[in-house]
Amino acid sequence: MKRIRRLSVIMLLVCSVFMTGCDASQIIDVIGKIAQGVQQAMPAIKNVVDTFSNILGNDNNNNDNAAVDNTNTNTNTNTNTEANTNSEANVVTVDPNAEDVTGTGGQGTNVAGQSATGVEEVITGAQIAVPYSQVGTENTSAAAAQIKAKYGITILDGKAWKDEWNSATAEKWSAQQLAEFTAIMEKLPAGFRSCTKGFAMQKDIRDNDGNEPSGLGGDPIMISSKAVANGGWISMANLVVHEMTHQVQAKNPDVFRQWAAKFWPNGKQAKASISDYGNTDAGEDMAECVAEYYSNPEKLKQHDPERYEFIKNNVWK
Repeated sequence: MKRIRRLSVIMLLVCSVFMTGCDASQIIDVIGKIAQGVQQAMPAIKNVVDTFSNILGNDNNNNDNAAVDNTNTNTNTNTNTEANTNSEANVVTVDPNAEDVTGTGGQGTNVAGQSATGVEEVITGAQIAVPYSQVGTENTSAAAAQIKAKYGITILDGKAWKDEWNSATAEKWSAQQLAEFTAIMEKLPAGFRSCTKGFAMQKDIRDNDGNEPSGLGGDPIMISSKAVANGGWISMANLVVHEMTHQVQAKNPDVFRQWAAKFWPNGKQAKASISDYGNTDAGEDMAECVAEYYSNPEKLKQHDPERYEFIKNNVWK
């Protein structure tokens, strides 16, 4: 309403400007008629303004309500999304018994079949851990209970699962495998052994390219029954010690950094590893050499006395 009154005044002033050629009595007469017209029109103008104000007010209220509704909808959507995320943490994706595995730790890890040449990447990869319940169930045999009591290592019968890089099928430990595993543990030094907390047996393991890793480092360590079976391509001893070395890297990263600085200065290999796979990067080099130190120390000593001495003084204790 204040704006309309201001407009009336402006109209009067404009009219007065255009009537500068008229005498005073004529100007006063015109202004009076305009004022009278505006005054008579005020109730109608007020009604129009009130009508539009109500309409605009309702629209604003509706918009506010809609915004609240949208906020509630978004909140509900976010809540539903979170609920779906939680419910899909163990979605069946490989076979009727498979589970998606959600781990903690870095993503770049060559211990899980990935390419990771940086020292810190190898350490981060070795530190990957997943809830044991996602990848296996604890073996309830007397042999498994004895291993846990004596060495602090949980034995898991592997479930079928998959993650971003690998998948595995379910398998249970055989009595023979448990006996062989126990014999390996007995020969390992306590400090080396204490870095590992769990082992899961899988029937086989595959990466996204269709390759079949013998095992996967991390917590728990996973080993392929197919790889260590009669007719397989690796002994259980070599595989177990190799993967346990990655846990040494995870728990004692400074030891691994020293290894890398000595044998892979500036990321460049100073001398060939004990195996072709050991030439992949410093992490696999160390794991392969420690496995050789366990199974055939004289061969490693002849191949590289410096690596042999490093393991003897810094790892095997």
